[in-house]
Amino acid sequence: MRSQVWSLVAAALLCVGLCGCSSSDDGLEPVEGTVTFDGEPVKEGRIQFRGTTDSRAFSAPIVDGKYSAEVPVGTSSVEVTASRPIPGKFDESNPGERVPVGEMYIPAKYNSRTELTTDITSGENVADFALTSE
Repeated sequence: MRSQVWSLVAAALLCVGLCGCSSSDDGLEPVEGTVTFDGEPVKEGRIQFRGTTDSRAFSAPIVDGKYSAEVPVGTSSVEVTASRPIPGKFDESNPGERVPVGEMYIPAKYNSRTELTTDITSGENVADFALTSE
């Protein structure tokens, strides 16, 4: 009988632990959006959010111009990186291998010297970024 009581208590605690959690319990909130470059969706890339008062970074993949991440509440700087193959250019330094050479095409003002920021609030967040080559 005593072991049945403890089993029920353990099951109840497990249920409360699993059901009672939300994304804001860990201080992170969902953010999603689109990323375009010169009017076209970024096919493949990465977006990173870094809090202005907290040095932690949170990143997510960009696929066909869309991303989804969890980020702390507050203002974050945003960095976007993406690369694409350079047509007709290959690395042939390894004998028998012909590997396409890529280039990072997103300007530094959107990554290493980012000018992008966004404000994350409690609840759902949408942050779209329309990047340009100029």
